[in-house]
Amino acid sequence: MGIEMIIGMAVAVLGSIAAAFGFGHASGTTKTEAKFQKQNTEEKAAATEAVAERRVEVTKEASNVQQTVNRMPDDDVDRELRDTWKRGS
Repeated sequence: MGIEMIIGMAVAVLGSIAAAFGFGHASGTTKTEAKFQKQNTEEKAAATEAVAERRVEVTKEASNVQQTVNRMPDDDVDRELRDTWKRGS
């Protein structure tokens, strides 16, 4: 009966170690996933902000061009287009 008891205790100790490792691994995985999701969210927010800023810049520039064209006589607009824009080959 003594050897059975020692084997039973060894199995119990190994089971406890395996369970502790499993819980620790699961906890670490959860923390890593949470960190990744936070980083991913921050990167998406930064990208969205950059797109919004660029959109504002483009809209302002388009408005400035439109105002410039509206103030120019038609002949000047035609000449500017002929001098600036080239037909693609």
